[in-house]
Amino acid sequence: MNKPAKAKRTIVRFCPGIEVEGFEFPDGTYYVSITTASEAIGYNKNWLSRSIGRSGNTFKAITRAGFTNFISEVVTPSDGGEQASKLISIDDFARLILYAASRGKKEAMALNMALTKMSLTDFFRDAFGARPLTIEEKRAAFYKTYVDSLSREDWLEMDRKEDRIILGSYLFLTGE
Repeated sequence: MNKPAKAKRTIVRFCPGIEVEGFEFPDGTYYVSITTASEAIGYNKNWLSRSIGRSGNTFKAITRAGFTNFISEVVTPSDGGEQASKLISIDDFARLILYAASRGKKEAMALNMALTKMSLTDFFRDAFGARPLTIEEKRAAFYKTYVDSLSREDWLEMDRKEDRIILGSYLFLTGE
């Protein structure tokens, strides 16, 4: 079995509450953890690993969407020693965003809209000779587009889901 690669790890924040674990390999390539990628597009954190493991209809559908099923394993330093993670390329992450959006996942549709609009804005600003946006300006524009893409009901549902996760963690930790 191959030994997991070493990489730098960081949190990639698109805007408040929308983030993934990002990894940079020594060759300069970037990857996303499969658990945070799943959550960012509106699924449970184990969705991708379960979909790959089962090789069922979902796996066939994401493969038709271009997903390569190339999973990298990486080890990063952590407080308790080293932490192993399973990763996908940013190309596969982009494919999963499109797949989830096509399946009606509101988080994925909002993420796709915000990323696309940000990219288009960059190209148009460059074409018209405007200065590039700072990362803070990009995050603010991203967040506005993301929020505008979701209804009030979508936000309430996301909050309820977060509340259930927090309550479940609390009950587990307190033994209740």
